[in-house]
This record gives sequence, structure tokens and C-alpha cells, in this order.
Amino acid sequence: MKRLIATHLLFLIFTDIVAGKDQNASLFEAGNIAFHDGAFGQALTNYQAQINEGVVSAPLHFNLATAAFHDGQLGRAIFHYRQAHSLDPRDKNIQHNLKLARDEVHNGSPPKLGIWQSLTGFFTLNEWTLIAAVPLTIWLIWLAAINIRPNWRKRGAIIRPLFGATAMTLTLIAILTWHDQTSYKWAVINGETVARFGPVKASPDQFKWFDGAEVEIDRIHGDWFLARDITDRQGWVHSGSVLRPDS
Repeated sequence: MKRLIATHLLFLIFTDIVAGKDQNASLFEAGNIAFHDGAFGQALTNYQAQINEGVVSAPLHFNLATAAFHDGQLGRAIFHYRQAHSLDPRDKNIQHNLKLARDEVHNGSPPKLGIWQSLTGFFTLNEWTLIAAVPLTIWLIWLAAINIRPNWRKRGAIIRPLFGATAMTLTLIAILTWHDQTSYKWAVINGETVARFGPVKASPDQFKWFDGAEVEIDRIHGDWFLARDITDRQGWVHSGSVLRPDS
């Protein structure tokens, strides 16, 4: 717990600087003050208000997650730690606190990363876009140049197609990463939730998922989600019982 609080305070130092440039700085500062005073519910309200107004940053999600953890809301904590991690995947503090929160979940099993997620997860979507955009732009300018100046065609005749293949490969990786990271198939159970056999409230109970369980969404039917956990248990849960990136 000491490590969890310490890492949070480090983020407060950084995010106070960022928030100072924002018109919503007073909300952020109020959240920080409430956190220091132990009023975690009020801190959550202030941080969430910034997110609702469109503020996107790893430190903000990290602060909200840490306040939720201290407030006993494991599902909300894990959800926002995962959001923070997607925005800053190499940050050790986020990784550490996400693990701590997951360890507190009853019968919790964090999802296993697929091969693709393991290969591309070191960079954010914006970073992959930049990595792909730079060589692709250079290659396209190069092609345009040799069309304007045909006598330049022999220059880099061997390197040019290799450079182009690399640029196209990186572009494809960026597109696939975008598709994977914006599919929003993952969700976190928010509070103890009954999984039902069908997408109606009158449907019989199957089992319970506990606060903080991480699931994948296989199907959507109105206000109901067909969710599946890492053990392949599957059941219908109401949309109000889960937290998703697009909600």
C-alpha cells in the first residue's frame, strides 16, 4: 500500500503542472486536495468530471484509478489503470499498481495477451502512427521526386524498394494496431454481478462475477452484453454492470 500511495504522489507532481495549463485545473486540484484529505469519493467525482469533459491523459486515469482503489472500487480502479496503461504502456508505476489492484480481485485472472498485443503493446497507437508516418512520407516524396526528375531513378534503386516495403509494413502494423486498440472488446465488471443465461432480467442466474473481473464482450443485445472471462465462462450481464472504453 505504501508503494501505491507513493507512486500516486509522484503523478500528482507531474499532473499539477499539466493541469495548470487547463481551464479545468480547479477541478483537478480539488481532486488532488480531496485525495490528500482521504476524501476519495470526492476525488473520484472531480477526476471523473475532467474525463467527462474530454480530458485524456495517462496521469488523470492513474489518479482516478488510485482514488478508486483506496475507495474499495476495484473494478473502477482496474478499468482506469488499464486506460492509463494504453496511453503510457511503458510506465512502471502504472504496471505495478495495475498488478496490485488485480491481486485484490476475488478469483481474478488477468487476461492473457495475444501474440499481436505482446508485439505491438510497447508503443501507443499515436507512437505507432508516427513511426509509420515518417518513413511513409519520405518514401512518397522520394517517389514523387524521381517522377519529376527521371534521371534520379538510378539513385537508390536498390534501397528505395526496401525502404518502401519497410514503410508499407509499418503502416500496416499501425492500421492493425488501431483496429485492435479501438475494437473495445474488453470490459471490467463494476461491482458483484450476476451472469444470466439470456439478455433479459428474468433470465435464470448462471454464476456471479466479482468486482474487478476482466472480461471480453462477444455480443451486444440492447442493454445486455454477452461476456466471457479467461476461463471461458460466458453469461449475459447488463450494461450498467460493466465499464468499457467507449462507454
